[in-house]
Amino acid sequence: MNNHDALIERLSRDVTPVKRPASPWQRALGWMLVAMPCGFLASLMMPSAAANWADPGALWAGLGMLVSLGLGVFALKTAFALSIAGHKLPQWRWLAAFSVVWLLVELLQITSSGDPVGHFGDGIYCYTFMMIAGIPMVVVVVAALRLTRSLYPAGSLAIAGLGIAAMSQIILGFCHPVAGELMDLLMHLAAAITLIAIAVLAGRRWIAI
Repeated sequence: MNNHDALIERLSRDVTPVKRPASPWQRALGWMLVAMPCGFLASLMMPSAAANWADPGALWAGLGMLVSLGLGVFALKTAFALSIAGHKLPQWRWLAAFSVVWLLVELLQITSSGDPVGHFGDGIYCYTFMMIAGIPMVVVVVAALRLTRSLYPAGSLAIAGLGIAAMSQIILGFCHPVAGELMDLLMHLAAAITLIAIAVLAGRRWIAI
């Protein structure tokens, strides 16, 4: 179009107000309240039994779920913050600290177990459970990130995947034996890595600017 004034006038007529997104904390908490029920409903496909909270190791198991909650919220908050221009990796030290504390609590839970190592094949149920609970949450979080897109899609999705793994761990905790095993923990970590990979591979093209 050669008539610049007409072009500017037409664009001015079509322009709509830009709605400022909620803060990363608000988005993280809000979308977590959407994602976790989806994960819980999906997990009902798996046979399960309630955890025995009278077991001596229940304190570590409960603490692990609490740390998982903090890790999940903070990871989602970081993923949403990273999608904002100018935010490369905000507060990554806190994210690393939450991850280290979670791992330490899980290792302490293993030390209180009567069979700390376990047997080959232990944890397959947990891996499957976390996949079934986590994949619907991946869909929800990718849809949430797509609303604002991201300059760093792989980074945003990887951190979001970590948060999804933490939320899956919370849901699993309600039907998981409170006594930990090393083989079981390795499968939990394998499930977390898989969910991160799924989030990055499935959502990268959808949230990239």
